[in-house]
Amino acid sequence: MSAQYDQIGEKVADWDVLPVRSEYIEGYTFFKVLGPVAGQDVLDLACGDGLYTRQLKERGARRVVGVDISEEMIRVARRMEAERPLGLEYHVSDVADLASLGTFEVVTAIYLLHYAHSPEHMLRMCRNIHAHLKPGGSFVTYSFNPEFSALGPNSTPYGITMLDFPESPREGQMISAELHTKTPFTIHFSYWSRDTYERALREAGFRTLTWMRPECSPEGIARYGREFWRDYLENPHAVALRCER
Repeated sequence: MSAQYDQIGEKVADWDVLPVRSEYIEGYTFFKVLGPVAGQDVLDLACGDGLYTRQLKERGARRVVGVDISEEMIRVARRMEAERPLGLEYHVSDVADLASLGTFEVVTAIYLLHYAHSPEHMLRMCRNIHAHLKPGGSFVTYSFNPEFSALGPNSTPYGITMLDFPESPREGQMISAELHTKTPFTIHFSYWSRDTYERALREAGFRTLTWMRPECSPEGIARYGREFWRDYLENPHAVALRCER
C-alpha cells in the first residue's frame, strides 16, 4: 500500500480541505471521540503528511510520534516539521512490523486498518498497537465504514466517490475511491467486515470496542446547512472506533 501514497505525494494536502475530510466531519468526529490529549504521549499511525500529528501537538500532547508506511508522506511531514518545528518525531514503517517506540497513553490512526491485506496482517497491526499502549490506554481510529451501502447515497458531493462499490462486498475485496481534489486521485484498500475488525482487535487484547458514526460540526452546519450533510451522515464512507486496552 505504500507505493500508492508515494505516487500521490503532496496531492494529499488538497485532500485535507475537502468537506468530508476537514474539521466539519472527520476532524470534528475524531477529536470528539478522542477527547483531551494535553500532557499525554500520543503515537499517530498512518500519519501521512502529519495533518493530525501536528494538531495533536497543538492540542497540548507531550510527546507525539508519527508513523507511516510511505517514505514520501514522511518526507513531506518532516519538511513541514523543519519549516515550523513542533518537536514531532516521524518514522517510516508498516505498523505490522513497527519496532518498539516506547509506550503511550493514546494511539491514533486515521485510515489504517482497511489497508491490511489479510486478517493475519490486521492482527499483527493490532498486536503492535496494543503493545505500544500503556495499561488503561486508548486506541482511536477512523476507518472505512464496513456498513457502507452501495444502495445508499454516495459521498461525491462531499469530496469522495466510492467507485463501483458492490452490493455485497467480499472479505478482503479491493475497493477503490476517488478523491475530488484539485488534481483528483484514486486510492485502493481492502474491504473487511465489522466482525473481522473486532476479532483482530479482541485477539490483540483490547477489552472495549465502541463504534461511533460521524457527526457534523456546528461550523459545518453553519456554512453549508443541515440538509447538505444529510446524505453523507445517512451513509458515511468512514466511521470512528475507540478501543480500550
